[in-house]
Amino acid sequence: MLSDLEPLRDRDARLAELFYVSVAAEWRRDGWGARAELRAKDGRFRPYYSGDVWLQSGYGLYETPLGEVRLGKIERSFGLEDPTFGGDLFSLNGVTRNPDWGAELAGSRRTGWNVLEWSVRYVGRNDRVAWEEEGRGVESDPDATLRDGLEGRVTYLANQGLTSLKPGLSISSARIVRERDGPEFRRTDVAVDLTGALGPLSAGIEAFYREGESVDAFGSDRLRNRGAWAGLLVIRAEFPNVSYRYVYSEWRYRGADSNERLHQLAAIWSPKRGLEGTFELSARRLRDGGEARAFNALRFGLALTF
Repeated sequence: MLSDLEPLRDRDARLAELFYVSVAAEWRRDGWGARAELRAKDGRFRPYYSGDVWLQSGYGLYETPLGEVRLGKIERSFGLEDPTFGGDLFSLNGVTRNPDWGAELAGSRRTGWNVLEWSVRYVGRNDRVAWEEEGRGVESDPDATLRDGLEGRVTYLANQGLTSLKPGLSISSARIVRERDGPEFRRTDVAVDLTGALGPLSAGIEAFYREGESVDAFGSDRLRNRGAWAGLLVIRAEFPNVSYRYVYSEWRYRGADSNERLHQLAAIWSPKRGLEGTFELSARRLRDGGEARAFNALRFGLALTF
């Protein structure tokens, strides 16, 4: 996967790079199975990564009447998936694209065309591999760890053929423990989402609430661990060889005069299987107190799959 970031103003931030390469494998036999994905790049993907090669996900599984029981490093299923190339604010704040070590039960039940899906996951400890930006939260904090997390998600797809409606509910709670000074605290996330589709058109919306660290807590320098309200809007139009996408994400931090907004408009071209080109325009704005900063850029991405 290749990436070329072209800022519209801050030209010194221009960056052409190998985003990452990945190798994935899956094995199944008699109800047992395993899945794994290994990624690498020429340098660390994020400054807090331990190296330039990392295990994105890897777990063993066993099929039961209630669903797959998975044990190992599992991708997080919370709220709507991040469809963008560069990552929306939910991924940049560590909510999505954030695998961790633990155990999960994931299953589904079909009734006609309708599908009920559920997952329950226990996280023993975070692994400091995420899409999260440096300095955002617990993944990039060397003096804190996430422990004893419990989360669940349930969705129901009402499928009418040409049209469909899919509501979802996600809940997560975990301890954030500091290795040195400062008290631990509990971080709880709740999200409700709704996705609707009409032929090649679809739209999804999500409302997110976080009960986090007190603003006045000792060592509360990581703004994204604090309580927050957030929202996400995803609009898609998908055709055989090209699709269009608009994603809007916003975070508002409770107890602090700060909010962040990110608009991402993209066209994705897939001329043949295994080749996908993305042209993504992003407009990002952060307001912290009386100061406002903006960063607008074009991103060109190329994904090759073998």
